[in-house]
Amino acid sequence: RRRHESSTALGESLDMVAWNYQACTELILEPLTSEGLGFYPPDENQIPAVEAACKERFEAVTRPRWMPISTGASSLRYATNIIFSNGEKDPWRVGKPSADALGIGVLLLDIPDSAHHEDLRFSVEQDPPSVFRAKTFELQHIKSWVGHQSEGRASVE
Repeated sequence: RRRHESSTALGESLDMVAWNYQACTELILEPLTSEGLGFYPPDENQIPAVEAACKERFEAVTRPRWMPISTGASSLRYATNIIFSNGEKDPWRVGKPSADALGIGVLLLDIPDSAHHEDLRFSVEQDPPSVFRAKTFELQHIKSWVGHQSEGRASVE
């Protein structure tokens, strides 16, 4: 067996144990909903229930504000060349930085009708128009950052 395929005495994958621990302590996600019609309807008791389950399983204290802190959400005023893209249906969007904490070189892009990393995947016919627009926006900015449009630079089109 490969190391990442190891399991616990209970038969659980160590990868999943590690993920569940991280989800308990650092990645407390909001309900996965879309206009309240998602697989999990909004529930104001979700976070307290997750905290109680984490304490019972791992004897761990949750840190719901850890994701924004660990990604520098409070100190990006002098950062540059970063795009935070957040799909409307992406549970990770809860970790996005506040727009007022960003410098002019950091872009915050909210993508309606989009899932996790949908703007980073290969394009398919089923992509919503918002994802196409996001990909175009991101490409334009990245090209400008790497000097694609500067004189004296080679083009890789």
